[in-house]
Amino acid sequence: MPVKNVIFDFGNVLFDLDLPSIERHFRQYFGERFEAAGNKLRHDRVFELYETGGLGTEEFVDTLRFSADPPLAADQIIAAWNSIFVSMPKHRFDMLLRLRKRYKVFLLSNINELHANWIDDYMVREHGIADFQARYFDAVYYSHLIRLRKPDREIYEYVLADAELVPEETLFFDDLEVNVDIARQTGIQGVLHPAGKEIEEVIMASLL
Repeated sequence: MPVKNVIFDFGNVLFDLDLPSIERHFRQYFGERFEAAGNKLRHDRVFELYETGGLGTEEFVDTLRFSADPPLAADQIIAAWNSIFVSMPKHRFDMLLRLRKRYKVFLLSNINELHANWIDDYMVREHGIADFQARYFDAVYYSHLIRLRKPDREIYEYVLADAELVPEETLFFDDLEVNVDIARQTGIQGVLHPAGKEIEEVIMASLL
């Protein structure tokens, strides 16, 4: 079937990230407590809960603050948490506009409120774009708002149903193989975006 829809992951597909930055900051802040604190936070599913809207921002920040001894300041936590963001170059915005002339274009991201707010601020501050979501996408699906996350099959089924998409007519780009694999199980044409490769090259190869 011809492709009619394109779904993008956000981080390290459209927006360049420095994912290890959070760990670098928290290792510095937590010191010898880092491993134990990290294990407890993962055991309590703190990051997953925040990413699916099950934990508010204030509660999330406080949970991390008081995992350190002595407790950290809220602005330290927020700065470390948002330190992963690098940039989204202008040519990717132009690419999205070109794609929208021929396809429906969507954004599907595992994300949280702090990161979503940072991105909105970045778009205005660095690119003068106040309507990022509406200008570049037919719809945006953020995990913390729809309370589903990749790679759970339900999130793909939700997007297909909500946007009324035929899976076989839909391309999905993600940088994690597990996310691509589960998308394919729903009938979507999942494409892995290799690390270090420009997304435009991957798109061109996939749409030819």
